[in-house]
Amino acid sequence: MENLFLHSTDGLGYQAFEVSESEITKALGYRELLVKALDIEIIYDQIIEAYWDYKNKVSYWSLRSISSPSADYVFNHEVRSSLNRLAFNLFNLSKLYLDWHYNERKKRCFSFELTNEDSAKQQVIDHRCEVYDTNLNYVVGCSLRGHSQHSALPVRTFTTGVRYDRDTSNRTAHFNIYYRYEDLAKAGVPKEMLSKDIKLDLTDIVDGFVYAISQKHMLNRKLTEVVVGEARASLTSMWKNYGTKAGFENYRCEVRTEKKSTGRVGLSLEWFDVFEYLKEKHRISINYSNITFEK
Repeated sequence: MENLFLHSTDGLGYQAFEVSESEITKALGYRELLVKALDIEIIYDQIIEAYWDYKNKVSYWSLRSISSPSADYVFNHEVRSSLNRLAFNLFNLSKLYLDWHYNERKKRCFSFELTNEDSAKQQVIDHRCEVYDTNLNYVVGCSLRGHSQHSALPVRTFTTGVRYDRDTSNRTAHFNIYYRYEDLAKAGVPKEMLSKDIKLDLTDIVDGFVYAISQKHMLNRKLTEVVVGEARASLTSMWKNYGTKAGFENYRCEVRTEKKSTGRVGLSLEWFDVFEYLKEKHRISINYSNITFEK
């Protein structure tokens, strides 16, 4: 039975071929791997976009708060409302990514799923432990994610105003969402990681939290780069001889199976260009806590 169809993109013609079931299975396996690689890039892109939205809104309210009366409760509500939506969205998108990255209970490890190499899984586990031990903001962010999902929104109070430096006569606007020891302990942060006088700003927490996810994503890319490249090259080359037989220079191909779960599946890879675009868009890990922006 004919199950491989090549459609000319230069005209309306098509050619059908019968290929072995093993070849079809192999091709669908390559395609599934590439879909997973693109999917995690898309999730990561959503996280970074949500992060930028949150950072932009904090800057916006910092400017707006200068001219707003301190007792304007409607204004205060709008501040909390907008930042809660953005922070809540960011934390939940991050949970989705972290579950893909590694979840022992669900027996998931993205890099292992693509490479089937135990060494890749071990590198992920070791890196998770390192991040947990060295990045308090990541630990706090993970706790706030669960706390905001089940108990309370992440932004309850904030402080704002203008500081005056007598030595330089400079005025500095400030906007902070502080978490102190009691807040952090209530959110589930391990008490042994906290000092009694600790005071963390939510934006600093988010910075460190996203930086940790960014590091995890760069590790995933490194561990899966070879298998993704091989799958892409293999899937592209599998049908070249059929294209030659059909006399098509430019074509798209699809397979048709008897399984209801798959049915008709496209095997051309134009859609995978988005993968390269997202890799370039987010080509390095993000750590804004080490950057000072000039006016």
